[in-house]
Amino acid sequence: MYRNGRVGGSLKRWRRHGIWLGAVAVTGTVLFVAQRGGELDETASLTAVLGFGLSAIGLAVNLWRESAASERADETSSLERLQQLADRLASAVQEQWQAEWRLRRLQDPSPLQVQWSPAEAWLVDESDGTGQAAESEDQLEGVSAAFDAVPSRRIVVLGSPGSGKTVLAVRFTLDRLAHRASGDPVPVVFPLSGWQPERERLRDWMATYLRTTYPGAHWSRELLHASLVLPVLDGLDEMPESSWGAALHRLNAELDPGQGVLLTCRTQTYAKAVETGDVFTQAAVIELQPLAFASASGYLVRTARPVRGADGQRTTLWDPVLAHLRAHADTPLGRALRLVLSTPLMVAMARAVYGDTGKDPADLLEERFADPAVLEQHLLEAFVPAAFTDSPYAERARDWLGYLAASMQRRSTRRLAWWQLRLELPWPLRRLGPILLLGCAAVVLSTVMALARGVFTEGLWTPASDLPLVMSVFIGGVCLGYLALSGRPAAVRAGAWEGRQVARDVLFLAATAALAGMAVGFTTHTDLTTGSWSLPITFGDMGSLAMAAACGLATATALAVLGIVGDPFPLYTPLARRPLVRAVVIVLLTALLALLVTSIFSLPLTWSAVAAALAAVLVAAGLYDRQSSAAGAASPPAAGRRRRRRLLRALLRGLTAGLLAGLCLGSAFGIAAATTLSIRGARHADFPHGTPHRLPDGTRYVITADGWRHGLHSDGDRYLRTPGPVDGVVEEYEDGTRYARAAASLDEATRCSADRCTPFHGPIELHVRKPDEYPEIRLPNGTYADDYDLVDRLPPARSRDWLLTAPPSALFGIMMDLALTVGVALGLVSGLTSAIHTWLVSPADTARAVSPQAGLRTDRTTAITRGVTLTVLSYLITTGLVILPIGSERESGYLLFALLPWLFVGPLAICLSAWGWFLVTRLWLSTTGRLPWHLMDFLDEAHERGVLRQAGATYEFRHARLQEHLAASTQQQSLLQT
Repeated sequence: MYRNGRVGGSLKRWRRHGIWLGAVAVTGTVLFVAQRGGELDETASLTAVLGFGLSAIGLAVNLWRESAASERADETSSLERLQQLADRLASAVQEQWQAEWRLRRLQDPSPLQVQWSPAEAWLVDESDGTGQAAESEDQLEGVSAAFDAVPSRRIVVLGSPGSGKTVLAVRFTLDRLAHRASGDPVPVVFPLSGWQPERERLRDWMATYLRTTYPGAHWSRELLHASLVLPVLDGLDEMPESSWGAALHRLNAELDPGQGVLLTCRTQTYAKAVETGDVFTQAAVIELQPLAFASASGYLVRTARPVRGADGQRTTLWDPVLAHLRAHADTPLGRALRLVLSTPLMVAMARAVYGDTGKDPADLLEERFADPAVLEQHLLEAFVPAAFTDSPYAERARDWLGYLAASMQRRSTRRLAWWQLRLELPWPLRRLGPILLLGCAAVVLSTVMALARGVFTEGLWTPASDLPLVMSVFIGGVCLGYLALSGRPAAVRAGAWEGRQVARDVLFLAATAALAGMAVGFTTHTDLTTGSWSLPITFGDMGSLAMAAACGLATATALAVLGIVGDPFPLYTPLARRPLVRAVVIVLLTALLALLVTSIFSLPLTWSAVAAALAAVLVAAGLYDRQSSAAGAASPPAAGRRRRRRLLRALLRGLTAGLLAGLCLGSAFGIAAATTLSIRGARHADFPHGTPHRLPDGTRYVITADGWRHGLHSDGDRYLRTPGPVDGVVEEYEDGTRYARAAASLDEATRCSADRCTPFHGPIELHVRKPDEYPEIRLPNGTYADDYDLVDRLPPARSRDWLLTAPPSALFGIMMDLALTVGVALGLVSGLTSAIHTWLVSPADTARAVSPQAGLRTDRTTAITRGVTLTVLSYLITTGLVILPIGSERESGYLLFALLPWLFVGPLAICLSAWGWFLVTRLWLSTTGRLPWHLMDFLDEAHERGVLRQAGATYEFRHARLQEHLAASTQQQSLLQT
């Protein structure tokens, strides 16, 4: 223990020393560069440098003090930690279901009391006597005592639809929580409608449900393994019939002896499940009994609005109706009403429709309600309008809720998750909605820019470039890549490519990249000898369109490496927590401040980026040390080791996925583009038509009919000699550069703005010495100058193409260099960014019940923060690769070109989040009139009025019968309208 504490303290001391050294390094770098620039003599510059140094030192001191104070956090054992986590989960569950209990008004004045009795003997496993029958009780709280009386601590609660099974399960949960001691299991209600027992193990499904319902509970699996969760499995009947037997088999096979469980199910469903499968072993089975008419009538009278009687006594509108039922109990209408009011659900519906609104229940005495099914349909249909009587949504609430219910029925689910509403979009929007929305915005913006450029440069209302077309093709490339890569299962962790899916993705990337490479090779210019190291394409031609499609494919690949593909899911991560958001903002502002300070001295971009990166790392290290030390979830050495292992795993996975995708993309694209381009270049390699000549030094040349001499030196130098004299001027500057440009006359040649201008008159030669260099001009006096505009203005098009076209081998090498450099750079940036992103966005170690609105706000904050973080990380990593000594300026330009896809990765990461998808979904559904624009406000009001119930970050209808009725009536109306 002492040694571990000593090692942990040593690590923290070295971390603090690193902060100090970082501050000294940044300050020393700025001082050194400023001294070399000779700018420390200026008072303003010296003040800025000293201020920056003092600020860095002061920041280091404050971080050291905060870090030292946080080291005094208490250490807790693993068992104590699990108990603390269980206590947090218990608080979250209790807060959730107490709120639901109040919203359902089950405490106003008191819940309906139901009775139960032992179920039929053939439904009970009594092989060892552990599943003995529970005694009947008149109180809901009695189910907890009955649960403790069963030796196996397993109970199955059966009943008819609407008999109160879910209410009993909630009451059981609240009662266990009210009497729970620290360390006892936490009862959690699990709706079985979302479980697929044929595919998922029970423990895995419960862990997933805990993580999604109680955001941040990434330790849910630990609680399940420690038996600190008491499953309350609600609604076996809500699963597909084919899953009933498999569910019971899973329960019998996977639950440990002594693991307490409460299971609810409809009586007929459980009987069929037992017939086709097996009983729930060692479980007591009880069946809820219908409500007595006296209990139901007494409840309706107590909850109805009081009315003054003839003699001033208290009466209600229900009294004459109930008196009629007592007097005519044997009539068909009386039997139907008494039968319907024997279920707690229908009693609650009758209270909401007639008791809460003051509507006269005498309507129920109509003869048409002699059929119990008609009466139930009437109460279910009238419930929603009654609940929204005084709401601004009263007119459309029934239609909107019916649409949601029908949508949930089609997907066979009971959970209304806002991030799954995108499944209601048409196919193109369901797969590409946010990308298309962002693409439309980008095309519109590029069109406005093009029009503005045309107005200011040409004075005409015409586009000055093909930027909108190029942007459209780029979005098409992103869509193509995303459609294929999003078909794989959604990655839980960024960059998690597993199994055979990797091979499928790699083959797709290779095929599409090869097609894009062939398109680029066929359409791009072959004049790579002009020294255009960034991209040998003239903007606006077919080559730019092909390269835009390839760039879109690269962007989709980066999204796949990051794991931002597939089904969206809300993010509940530390990035969405306010302290970390502030930390990210502080780091970014620090980097910006460093850039501003270094810009005072007009430093190169490389030095500015180094200073900004060092300052950002310095502040991030201090903030991260403070927060990680204050966590105190485990001992500092163990927590540090876990973080380092997690970072190493993230780096390994991220770099593996990134480099695999980048190399695959770059190699396939490069081979296809280089081969196609070199074949095209070979067509221009021969001399134009004419008589060849050879000089003693090995130079070969051809003079064409128009008098131009096309020459090729033995060292590969190509040149063109003009057929006659040329008027021009040589402009010389202080830095020694010389440019030769054309002039209409000698008088024009004498007018120039350079430091020194020298006119010339005579024949000249246009030279291209190497495939990657700019053309040079051999002047009449035998000296050389760089070309300004002579190559573009003087030779005919065929001669100019011959001069500027590189040899096929050079074309192949240059294009492969471009493709592999960009591919490897894209892979490195994607892999490193994915690793850091994975390391930073682990779920927070907190558990609290959040509303769907809170989940939406959290996901929005997380998405925006993640987009900004990805953009900054990719920029810093790419800048770091650019400043490395890689050999030539051309490779640096290729790396800068690799940054282009990342300009869109950040915005796309925001748009492809669950919040981004919900924004597109809400826009479409509100425009078509299916749902309101303020959807979350409407759902929240439906929850407050008792139509919906909240299940963590999702909603459910109050009862499955209500959802089924609304869905069926909505589908029937749709059929009638069509």
